[in-house]
Amino acid sequence: MIKRFAAFAALIFASHLSAVGFDRLTFQNGTEIVAEILKQDDDFIVLDLGFEVLKIPSDQVLTIEKADSDAVEVSKAGNGLFTVGKLSAAPVMELVKRYGDSVVMVKTPSGLGSGFFISESGYLITNYHVIERETAITVSIFHKTETGYERKELKKVKIIALHPVRDLALLQIDQEEAADVSIKPVVLAEGDGVDVGSLVFAIGNPLGLERSVSQGIVSSRTRSIGYLRFIQTDAAINPGNSGGPLFNSRGEVIGVACAGHAMFAGLAFGIPVQELISFLENKETYLYDASFPQNGVKYLAPPYRDSQEQPEPTKTESSEK
Repeated sequence: MIKRFAAFAALIFASHLSAVGFDRLTFQNGTEIVAEILKQDDDFIVLDLGFEVLKIPSDQVLTIEKADSDAVEVSKAGNGLFTVGKLSAAPVMELVKRYGDSVVMVKTPSGLGSGFFISESGYLITNYHVIERETAITVSIFHKTETGYERKELKKVKIIALHPVRDLALLQIDQEEAADVSIKPVVLAEGDGVDVGSLVFAIGNPLGLERSVSQGIVSSRTRSIGYLRFIQTDAAINPGNSGGPLFNSRGEVIGVACAGHAMFAGLAFGIPVQELISFLENKETYLYDASFPQNGVKYLAPPYRDSQEQPEPTKTESSEK
């Protein structure tokens, strides 16, 4: 019975492995869970699982160690532009508290989407199609105050680089305009960051509903649409989520949400994090240039004559003859 429950608990918590003040317990059968220990003696250990209190025999537990939720093994930092690392796993609720403030709303005159900060310098990622052919961009930050969350709209937003084929855009907010806001960047995952069946969750603004969280699993890491590769998930992704982050169970960004339920009958897709890192590492190749129409120039309709009369033909040397 204990082994079955341990396996069940491991299934629930295998992807939620640590949080502040939590302990990691390894069972005799090798499974792990992370929970708060309420009481411990030679016979029993009482755990708080968040939704239930569990009492288990002490002899079923092999090891107990403190879970370090703030541990980050940084393997690569892109010249201060982004960070790649490995975080400790934690419950989704804890990860949302930790990284929810990294997610913003990106608005243009033609629509809105999501985005997320990748550096304290105000660089953020969104989808190219969110800002396509637009230059008037507003970024709404949700920052925590003593009375709750407040929205701050930033209108001095620069387009740094665009990758239309891979549907990625790099923006930067004005740091003086955001001087009173604390920016918390995300950490990008190493490699794929997930396996098929792994838990993932998204934070974004679907249909304009701010700071919405949805959860699911990875259905495929290598789903090809045309000649591009995507992560497929059953997490709810809707219009407005575009450009927002897909997180794994450690809070690392494993993809950028780009297409979802409204267009694909319940399926959702994200751009793999490797593609995002490649874009950032080679951003000079994709630097914004207003002289190209795909880079944000919005063309006006050509002027038309008020009169319907045909203009007189121009005399030429051959017509005079």
